Amino acid sequence: MATKQHNVRLSDDLAAAIKRAVAERGYESASAFMRHAILKELRHDDNAVAQVEERIAATLNRQAKELRSVHTAQLATFAYVDALTKVLLTCIAEPPNEMLDQAKARAKRRYEKFLISVAQNMATDAKATLREFNRLDSE
Repeated sequence: MATKQHNVRLSDDLAAAIKRAVAERGYESASAFMRHAILKELRHDDNAVAQVEERIAATLNRQAKELRSVHTAQLATFAYVDALTKVLLTCIAEPPNEMLDQAKARAKRRYEKFLISVAQNMATDAKATLREFNRLDSE
């Protein structure tokens, strides 16, 4: 195996610490100690990258699972609203023509109360969205 020589300048304190480590840990020379330290550091970087990649993959998997859960809940909500609408449209009779305007006015008031009730149970951003829906509905 071909070797290359590299010159490194060290402070007196660092050189003394390396000399002590060579003696205490039983290395053949300061060069052997430095080669070992360099290899250990290079392996550490590879392990660190692998660990970061594993954490990122785990986070992505967890978020994908949560997203699937939200998607399933949303589909269930739409199915529920669809079924409820079908039942209401089937079971509720329309008012006679002479009372239609009064019925529409009462329904509009009930709908506004319903939106207020829903908005009170939602977060601030959703309240603004509901107000926008209400504004669009009344136009």
